[in-house]
Amino acid sequence: MGPVRLEPQAEEELRARYERFCTTRGGGDCLGLFEDGPYLRSDDRSTLALALAFGSVLDETYAALGRELNPKALIASVVWTVGIYMGLWLLPEPVTKGAAAVLTVALVAWLGIDTMWGLMDGWAELVMKARVATTFDELREAGAGFAKVLGTDAARAIILAVTALSGRTLREVGPALRSLPSFRLAQVQLAGQGGPAWMFVRVKQVQAVAASTEGALAVTVGPEVALASAMMMSRNSAASASSGGSPATEVYRHHGGNRQVERNGERWHLPRGVSVNDLPASDPLGDQLQAAAKEAAASWSQETYGPKVTAAIQRMLKRGLVHRAELLERQARGRWVEEQLRLRFPHLKWNRSGVDVTGPSGQKYHYEILSGTESNFEIHGRRMASTFFRMIFF
Repeated sequence: MGPVRLEPQAEEELRARYERFCTTRGGGDCLGLFEDGPYLRSDDRSTLALALAFGSVLDETYAALGRELNPKALIASVVWTVGIYMGLWLLPEPVTKGAAAVLTVALVAWLGIDTMWGLMDGWAELVMKARVATTFDELREAGAGFAKVLGTDAARAIILAVTALSGRTLREVGPALRSLPSFRLAQVQLAGQGGPAWMFVRVKQVQAVAASTEGALAVTVGPEVALASAMMMSRNSAASASSGGSPATEVYRHHGGNRQVERNGERWHLPRGVSVNDLPASDPLGDQLQAAAKEAAASWSQETYGPKVTAAIQRMLKRGLVHRAELLERQARGRWVEEQLRLRFPHLKWNRSGVDVTGPSGQKYHYEILSGTESNFEIHGRRMASTFFRMIFF
């Protein structure tokens, strides 16, 4: 789904809420979101959601830097830099170079590789929610979701690293950095990776950082540096064929190491550490569920909405929120299809939370009923990262 184009009334309301947000953070357009126009575009909404995710950490940074630098300009620079940097990791084959590569190395050294992958996955979800958000509260909700992944310590680490590596010299930012929360803790943590010299001197020799489809993160430095020319920090990789001999194609790899694969028209979610060799040679129950889901979806019609859903859809349409109406329609359709499957397979264990269908005793994989959109595949893979299940889609 592409970015949502806001109605004039929604644009005005969002603009007003953003200006109120800026009141205690330098006033005016505190994040520089209006430089490309008088309203908040798709990228602007993602940036605002990111600032909301930083929350109190951004405010304490503003207060700490107030005496040393122009805090308003610095905060805007930090938020935009983080947003642009994280955007690089949404590419299919992420590669960062120059200052972005330096930032990657600094953050991996500070936070660890697993935390970094989690942040990138959380950022992808934030961007997806911000693109369809139409209100300030929805952006706040998107930011809150990322804040849970981010955490206070990681937020401070990112701000420290971006501030130090934003093109200023250490002489310019040194006093400001020392005034930030957790600066001494950062020094201790970085000492285990070679100390401040590693971060601020040797790290300047970093040439590129690349993430492969196999889940490896490769950091390449110049030959003059007394480090290995490339160090690999790899996650689990899996074979390309299942135990049944049929080839399985990877269609999505989550930053947490879990992934989605397709085989003979089937879509499976494999948790981290689970190989395609763990896929069953055949899955009769899954085939029955898949056929029933397609059949139920084909017989669905608007008459199955119910009065409450119909009224809600009409309210959204009257407000010009077509995408909301479409979302309500898809949700109603999904609930109806799942209910039809529950009636058709009453002997199965259906769950109200977690995976929809628990597989029979002794079977290590389960089943999830979902619509066949890419965003839905992605969301379910993130929500149940540790569950081995087949995706039954319609």
